[in-house]
Amino acid sequence: MAISKSTLLLYYKRDDIRQSMSDGAVDKEVAVRYGDKGFGKRPDMIISPGDILELVKKGATSFHSSEEIWTNPMQLSPNMPKKELESIRKGWDLILDIDCPYWELAKLTAKLMVKALNDNGVKKSVSIKFSGNKGFHIGVPFEAFPKKINVKGDILEIEKLFPDAAKKVALYIVDYIADTYCDEKGNIDDGKKTITLNDIKKITGKKITEFAKRQCSNCSKEIKEEKLKQKTEFICPKCENREVTETDEAYKKCSKCSSLMEKFQSKTSMCRCGSNETRLKFNPLSIVEVDTLLISSRHLYRTEFSMHEKSGLVSVPFNPQKIDSFSKAHAKPENAKVSKYIFLDRKTAEKGEAKDLFAKAYDYQPDISYVDEEKKIYENKVFDLQTEAIPEELFPPCIKKGLEGLEDGKKRFLFILTNFLYSVGWDADMVEKRVNEWNQKNPTPLKEQDVKGHLRYNKHRKEKVLPPNCENKMYYKDFRICFRETESLCQRIKNPVQYSKRRVWMQKRGPKARKKTKTPISKEKKDKKP
Repeated sequence: MAISKSTLLLYYKRDDIRQSMSDGAVDKEVAVRYGDKGFGKRPDMIISPGDILELVKKGATSFHSSEEIWTNPMQLSPNMPKKELESIRKGWDLILDIDCPYWELAKLTAKLMVKALNDNGVKKSVSIKFSGNKGFHIGVPFEAFPKKINVKGDILEIEKLFPDAAKKVALYIVDYIADTYCDEKGNIDDGKKTITLNDIKKITGKKITEFAKRQCSNCSKEIKEEKLKQKTEFICPKCENREVTETDEAYKKCSKCSSLMEKFQSKTSMCRCGSNETRLKFNPLSIVEVDTLLISSRHLYRTEFSMHEKSGLVSVPFNPQKIDSFSKAHAKPENAKVSKYIFLDRKTAEKGEAKDLFAKAYDYQPDISYVDEEKKIYENKVFDLQTEAIPEELFPPCIKKGLEGLEDGKKRFLFILTNFLYSVGWDADMVEKRVNEWNQKNPTPLKEQDVKGHLRYNKHRKEKVLPPNCENKMYYKDFRICFRETESLCQRIKNPVQYSKRRVWMQKRGPKARKKTKTPISKEKKDKKP
């Protein structure tokens, strides 16, 4: 929905709103959005409350500031080398940016994240605000961080660890939630009530296997088959040799002395480690996007009390202990109030309060497949690279559809697209050009710095990995680009890369290969058959 200029002026004329926004923008880079015209020049700053009103008069609709704190934000420039960025960065704030299409689950995730921070020693320094649309921003100011951290014997300065440290903390918090607040049945305890997996199933319409997995209680390995494996132990009475089989045999000859062995004991196990105890582990990332996992340098977030173009609501801070009672009605411009609850309040932050949180985040090694956005969610499959670039006309329909531009799922498609293009033989320059062309087709393009950071990371990554498999509903089906039900070739492959390689093979083989791929019969034609 487009916000009228009169509504914007009426709201941003409020002295208390502009003062709060100005206070939060000190030493931060600010980007100004002008409705559907996109963002203004970067870098920019807000020096005084009056700057905000002047910008709104010129068409500004919302304001976005950097997570990083700079000595002089105006010294920033595109493609600035890492060393130069570090030389003018004097700190950064931790912002857990969560986005979820299911309002009640967005609130649940926010509550669990605040609870997890509290459990890990961060209590006085936590703040929260509504994102303005579908989620929340949970913040911990730089003042609560330790100045240095010991990482495998190396003493590192925290101010230089952005964005890696932010990602590590976010990963740790996500996995801490799944480990700590979920019982063996997958039920989630938020401190006041219990949410069952069936509750989540009803809210999302997804199968339980899509947001929870069964794992061994002993070794944490995923249990793919719940069927018990029979193990029978035989002992030789003569030489005392012991042998274990997975079949329940009536008798067995000793492999050492050929004597008849005694059937001594029968065991059952669900896991190779021998354990028979399992638990269901909830996957928070299956229902909520944690944008903190995707951040790069100069990443921006919507400032407190900034309006949101789509919803017409305000990114309003509130009491982090009152998430349950927060309503979107509180975020209507006419209801927005400046209170004692300030987002990233540097005055009330306790120095060094997050010391244990950072230490645990760096020591922790997540072993859950969904946690690592870059390696494990994509199954970390290393494969033979395509030596020749496959042309775009041989791309699968899901990739072609996504390349037309997306309203939702842009960040996930960015991961899909870059991994796909490298997998089908495109070089870094080709990938960068095509990704930028795609981004401009999006109704609301991704931020330029986010795209550049992602491209830079993939360019220098040693191992190339496949995009997610077709059956991964978090991706293709979620933003409606899956053609698996209508395209016959899609039904026969597991990954979009296979589709393109199969098309190349079919072209080389000629008409004989193409005959094997039949056009699916429509439902109407099936009904007409005698």
